[in-house]
Amino acid sequence: MSKLPDPAPVPVIAVIIPFFQREHGILARALASIAAQQYPAGSLYVLVIDDGSPLPAADELRALPPPAGLRVRVITQPNAGPNEARNRGLDSLEPGTALVAYLDSDDEWMGDHLGRAVRILTGPSASAPGPSAYFANLYHLGDDIDEYSKARRVDPQQHTMLDGDATLRAYDGDMVHQIATANIVFMPSLVIAVARLGRARFPQGHRHGGGDYLYWMDLIVHGARFAFSTVPEVRCGRGINMWYGSGWGTDGLALRLLDEARFRRRVLREYATAPATKQALRSRLAELQAGMLQDMVHRLRRRKPVNWSVLATFFRANPPSAAMVGKMVSTFAAAVGGRRP
Repeated sequence: MSKLPDPAPVPVIAVIIPFFQREHGILARALASIAAQQYPAGSLYVLVIDDGSPLPAADELRALPPPAGLRVRVITQPNAGPNEARNRGLDSLEPGTALVAYLDSDDEWMGDHLGRAVRILTGPSASAPGPSAYFANLYHLGDDIDEYSKARRVDPQQHTMLDGDATLRAYDGDMVHQIATANIVFMPSLVIAVARLGRARFPQGHRHGGGDYLYWMDLIVHGARFAFSTVPEVRCGRGINMWYGSGWGTDGLALRLLDEARFRRRVLREYATAPATKQALRSRLAELQAGMLQDMVHRLRRRKPVNWSVLATFFRANPPSAAMVGKMVSTFAAAVGGRRP
């Protein structure tokens, strides 16, 4: 009798979770969602990077232990921001780790997220130059409509079906342009192949926005080929979230605008090649400059303090162009006229 071939080894997956929270129970929900994936326990481990959290991750795990069989390691560092925390996780991978999956501490995975990612990144379609990065549709905070249906930023029918499954697609097109103009990649759904993309890193700083976008750009530089799922595989939760906590009237808005402008300028300078991408980035920079002015007027009208240092830093890096001046003038006129700034 001929010997049957050995079964393919189960890829080892590391899940990286940056942690900075003040509310009990958030991490427990994220870990429960990982365990619910039912991925083989011997091939899965979680790195929780405690980024100087006011509520220490170790205390959370003592109060609410992770599900049985889920191996969790806590790495503590002084507060440096989510990008540095994720880099610390990447630098702490165990030998033999094949895939890295990202999850934020206030989000939860749904369905067969890991199984679908493994199927695409390590299956027959994964041989070079096949997909090396996987991401999925999701539900944003408070939404009952998935992001792809709501925003309509991608038409799956224009992208190659994978493995005979209409819900799994290879991204065909200019991903730099897609990310810069109508992003469809979401960090808590991202899974990467370490052997092909493990040298990519998150930028330093960018606490308030843009760091994840620049990481995706670095993945592209390192040769990433993207595949995506049209099925929602993440539900975003409510915790400490720099994006959702920096809307109008909040102290974080100016910092978010500053970091987004840094991201847009860098993409314009280092990554964008298509004229349409460059034009879209310049237009967005003009909107951000108008937004910074809106925030200043908003705060002055309500007798709130203005962060003049951030304002000066922003405008030094973003000197007005003709397009910016026109947008600023119209925005200022609307704000002075009493319409919503």
